[in-house]
Amino acid sequence: MRLLPGRRNRKKKQKKTCKSRTAHAQERKERAETERNGRPAMRKYRIAFFTVDWNYELVESTLHGLKRFTDDHENVSIQVFDCFGKDLDTPRNRSEFAVFRLADLSRYDGALIQGNQLIFEPARLELMNRILETGIPAVSIGCPMEGCALVRMDDRKAQYDITAHLIRDHGAKRLVYLTGILDNGCPEAEYRRDGFLDACRDFGIEPRSVTVIPGTWRTEDGSNAVKSFLKGDLPLPDAFVCANDETALGVIDALSAAGVRVPEDVMVTGYDNIMSARLSNPRLSTVAIDSNKQYYFGMQVLIDRIDGTDTREEVVFPHELILSESCGCKEAVGRDQARIEFFQQTQLLKRFYLMQDQLAEELFSAPDLLELMNAVEQNRKIFGCDSVYLCMNDYYYDSYDRDNWQENSEDFGKNMVMAACGVSMKSGNRRYRGERFETGKLLPPSLMEKERFLIFYPLHYTTYSIGYVAMNSISVAAKLNLHESILNFLEIAIDNVRKKMLLRQLNDVLDDLYVHDGLTKLFNRFGYERYAEEIYRQFLDETGCVQILFIDMDGLKDINDRLGHEAGDEAIQLSAKTLKKVCGEQDFLMRYGGDEFLIIADGRESCLAERIEEELARCRCTSDPDIQLGMSIGSAAASAEDQRSLESCVQEADQMMYEIKRKRKKSR
Repeated sequence: MRLLPGRRNRKKKQKKTCKSRTAHAQERKERAETERNGRPAMRKYRIAFFTVDWNYELVESTLHGLKRFTDDHENVSIQVFDCFGKDLDTPRNRSEFAVFRLADLSRYDGALIQGNQLIFEPARLELMNRILETGIPAVSIGCPMEGCALVRMDDRKAQYDITAHLIRDHGAKRLVYLTGILDNGCPEAEYRRDGFLDACRDFGIEPRSVTVIPGTWRTEDGSNAVKSFLKGDLPLPDAFVCANDETALGVIDALSAAGVRVPEDVMVTGYDNIMSARLSNPRLSTVAIDSNKQYYFGMQVLIDRIDGTDTREEVVFPHELILSESCGCKEAVGRDQARIEFFQQTQLLKRFYLMQDQLAEELFSAPDLLELMNAVEQNRKIFGCDSVYLCMNDYYYDSYDRDNWQENSEDFGKNMVMAACGVSMKSGNRRYRGERFETGKLLPPSLMEKERFLIFYPLHYTTYSIGYVAMNSISVAAKLNLHESILNFLEIAIDNVRKKMLLRQLNDVLDDLYVHDGLTKLFNRFGYERYAEEIYRQFLDETGCVQILFIDMDGLKDINDRLGHEAGDEAIQLSAKTLKKVCGEQDFLMRYGGDEFLIIADGRESCLAERIEEELARCRCTSDPDIQLGMSIGSAAASAEDQRSLESCVQEADQMMYEIKRKRKKSR
């Protein structure tokens, strides 16, 4: 099947789709280009792909198939929404699947789903309902979903074939089957179990010689099953048949630890043909899934459904048996190939851990978000792709205090900030750092136009969302699931910086309270000790002169006696407000004592005392509008040539204020 430029014009009945304004604008642009050039413009396809990275080797192979498809078809762009969710209904696990909601399906021409990887049923059902609501063409791989065509392997037949091989060719008569998850709405595990049971029945194996043990696709399922047999002193079967390679490898490890030989004492088979199966000793017999080819094929099915040229609801993809050492057959892959793969893996690990140490050191030593983002950009190579974009929820980026975040902080906000933009020098995309954009656009629009293949991973700490990371190619670290540890490091480091900055803010608040008077918000004695001398010297250095005003309020005792201390506090606050209004921003203002104030001001400010008294005369207390506030103001001046100390100026201004106050009392 090939992509033909004119397919979009074929009159085939299609499902009604909900398109965004962006999609309609794109169609108009294409029509205009067609009219200008006099020939059909190649239609562009924007595809959303959804997967879960719990079985990383299968997903990594899948992503390579999708990337190869975009390389072969320049009119196709794919955005991958991936996470590390499990089958657990926990707050943290639900936070992983929030990445699926990043995709505004009305902006896409179609969706491809790795359905058999979505083992958390609530997430799969939510995605299915969204696809039904928008009506976009969709294809699910390996798991039936309403509203989606199904591309699958014949799991029942594949499991039948490898079980039949054990019975027919190796004489197995007592068999144990370890299943995958049977009750999550995806029938893949059921098909494989039924294929096993079909083969046992067809080849005359007595039911009492067949045991089925429920599992969860995990390595520990295999090891736990073997331990149960050994602990219960039960006779081991002739063969352990496993629903996937991970479980089978757990069986082999547990048997080897107990001194049981594979395949001489017990045969073991798996399903998937992952790298660990190819490198295991003995080499695992299994069912091969070429995910690279399968998902390339799935993409072509989806494109044809969008064009209306393929209306099939189900397509079966072929499988292959790998009959090797763990069932008693000859090795399927030569030892030379195994050595090459093992060497490549060890070299990858060496390079990765060196880069990881460097990244961890820089991330966890970063004092603030800016330095942390610099570390992300400078260590871009650990991700193994040309460009890495770190996007943060604007509410997280703008405030370190969770009390200021949106109510549902487990989900993404309406807007994002490009916090880091780790790119190759030739890309020129660094300028996007700090840019804000709507979350539904995923990246700044002009950047999205350049990137035809992007993978999005969620970033969250415990249950609350930080944002997401976007990569423009497949991380080399994904081959061994190492990219999960990179993102975990990043999440912890970002939240550590948040806590550092929040603590710094709290310390600043406490420090501010320490040096400021609670009633007037002017500096207090501690503020004087910390800043007064510095500001005094700064005025002398910059302007050559400075003036000191020492102020005492008139009649405060009378206000307290007649109207109470609340009225007295109001009078003090009004006086402080007057001083702040008249004085310059660079002036130092403090509450020196109960009703005393001190000002250090630019010596060039003329008539400062007179302007204070004029402004004060216009103030009225709400407790008694008839109260006329007054101040006695003493002053002193110094110049750069005088070399006078601040203390001597304060004493002179204080003495002058005292004389003014004494004269006023005498004149009453």
